[in-house]
Amino acid sequence: MAGGGSRSGGTAWLVAGALAGPLCVFAASMGTRGGFWSPDFALDVLTFRVGAGLTAMGAVCIVVLAFQSMRRPKAVGLAAAVSVLAVGATAAGLILRWPAFNELQAWDVSSDRDDPPGFSRILAGRRAAEGAARAPSPAGPQACPGAVSVPSQLTPEAASAALEDAGFTVIGAAAFRAEGERRGFWFGLAHDAVVRIRPGRTDLRVTARTARAQGEETCRLASALSRALAARAEPQPGA
Repeated sequence: MAGGGSRSGGTAWLVAGALAGPLCVFAASMGTRGGFWSPDFALDVLTFRVGAGLTAMGAVCIVVLAFQSMRRPKAVGLAAAVSVLAVGATAAGLILRWPAFNELQAWDVSSDRDDPPGFSRILAGRRAAEGAARAPSPAGPQACPGAVSVPSQLTPEAASAALEDAGFTVIGAAAFRAEGERRGFWFGLAHDAVVRIRPGRTDLRVTARTARAQGEETCRLASALSRALAARAEPQPGA
């Protein structure tokens, strides 16, 4: 009995060690969304330093669990399988997302780089509150092949619908413009979008709320919004 309890306790510690990395990354993400710490601290310290170290330790734990499962498959097999999946998914995520969160690419994208749409007072205030005003700014919006203007004058209602189609939450619409914001699920990093409507042309601008590196996310969102605007400009069947 004592030996069985000791083995069960050892397995529990190994499972805890294996899950420490994934739980640390999850806590870093949720803490950022809850406003307990900044995205930079969550990513640079908790995720890619502490979380990565704990995940490496977890890999050692699952090796030991794998050996135990060979001897006691019924008692350890499920725990080992769950640990392998959790550690493997976390390690893959860290490896795949490292370049995106550590290589600053285009974070301010517009279909009209010479005369980009501006932000309203409300949206500019939200950006300033989260440090966008302190973000290093290049000469202007950067290039993104997928962010193109629509050769059509959309209505504010159509522009708002396109924002929603592209995953943004509409925060305002008026004559000749619509605006929205999108906050990522994992670390709450926000992007702001502006749609400017003029006779014969509709332009867009998508900008990260902070200069935190996010890889091609800004360009991806701008491209998605551009496609959504083009789709809303197309005549509907039977119209």
